[in-house]
Amino acid sequence: MTASISIREAGVADVAALSAIGHASFHAAYEKWSEPDDLVAHLEDFFSEVAIHASMRLPGYCYLLALNGDVAVGFTKIREGTQPDEIPVARALELHQVYVMPDQQRFGIGGRLIDAATRYAHEQSAEGVWLSVWEGAPWAVNCYRKYGFEQVGTMDFKLGKATYNDLVMWRPVTAQKSE
Repeated sequence: MTASISIREAGVADVAALSAIGHASFHAAYEKWSEPDDLVAHLEDFFSEVAIHASMRLPGYCYLLALNGDVAVGFTKIREGTQPDEIPVARALELHQVYVMPDQQRFGIGGRLIDAATRYAHEQSAEGVWLSVWEGAPWAVNCYRKYGFEQVGTMDFKLGKATYNDLVMWRPVTAQKSE
């Protein structure tokens, strides 16, 4: 099913696809645990075409898009900026979003995006990549561990009126996928 997966840097022409993936993936992951109004507001703030287009213009931001043939099936948004004190290197890039369409999950696409993002970070002279992931999503936490991430701390994630506990995880750019 994923034999023809390719990953490339996304551009303005990909905004609609990024928005669709973000909406579908985040909604599927958080719908059961979120207030409907909070979820709708978050989707608008982070996954609307306007929001994605605006973040593409920011310095230090990059989207990598996964394609199955010519169909967009996942993406990661990488950003440079302030990192938590627990990250053990001077410069790591954040995998701010890693999303795969719900019907395309569990086929290794997320891992390919993580590996591509790690290569991108290395090309940008970063020593590692870090992310935060909801502790209530063991499928995601386990995936990140499989791809070389280790937990180094925690942080709050606000979704409307609710606050979730996220795990802070990091991986050096030299880490390899665990088979």
